[in-house]
Amino acid sequence: MDVFLESCVKQSAGQSVARVVTASPLKSRTLSALTAEVRHLQDRSVRYVSVHRQQVRLLGTQRLLEVLHDAGIQVSSLGYTGGFTGSLQMTFEEAVEDAASAVDQAIELSARELIVLPGSQAMHIRRHAEQSIRMGLQMAISHAGQRALNLLVPSDSLLIGGLRAAEDVYRPSGEFLEWLDMSTGSRVQPLIVVRGRQRISSLPTGWKESVRNGGVLRLCTQCGQYERNARRARRLARILSQRQRINDSGDRELQVTGN
Repeated sequence: MDVFLESCVKQSAGQSVARVVTASPLKSRTLSALTAEVRHLQDRSVRYVSVHRQQVRLLGTQRLLEVLHDAGIQVSSLGYTGGFTGSLQMTFEEAVEDAASAVDQAIELSARELIVLPGSQAMHIRRHAEQSIRMGLQMAISHAGQRALNLLVPSDSLLIGGLRAAEDVYRPSGEFLEWLDMSTGSRVQPLIVVRGRQRISSLPTGWKESVRNGGVLRLCTQCGQYERNARRARRLARILSQRQRINDSGDRELQVTGN
């Protein structure tokens, strides 16, 4: 499950509002399973799903969009691409080409974000690894142009295909979120992975600001503490729901919406 902010405008007051919403991971790999799963998600009033590129290839982009659209469900994030340091067994040029293809696919799906596994330091010296990752992310941003698509970079390794990918995330010497912000700016935001017995106080420094700026909290569904963390995520929603009055500078008011 992902937790993030959804921006909208209050028609009555003309105010910009940021609502805390959640996205469920789409699990289907066949069209018959997709129809049944989407019906179940619709019954639960789920409005966003996260999908994998492999699923899109199996289901077909247009068919997937049709089924989701008919149910009033949107794609929140598409995963994954990256590996700019060679950790996904691609050269830098191949990784950049794959990232461009993933950007096009995310735009076609009207996804909010594309998940990018930047790669670890691997066999590179730290400076070379940082340069490769920064360049790869910036080229993906350039390919997206002015389209409403952000890149999400995990702050921890993800579970891919049931296996833990230990070499998918670069770990700078300092604070990860600060490095990400200084390196790439606002078009790249963190995907903060929550697994195990997490406390709010143990999340990375700046997580609240990251979510407000477009970052995402992802609760690992394969973790034995998932249900416990899901309850805590609802508490996080209440924390994030502290209201901020609109002023002339365009500050946003935060609200919570059930999902």
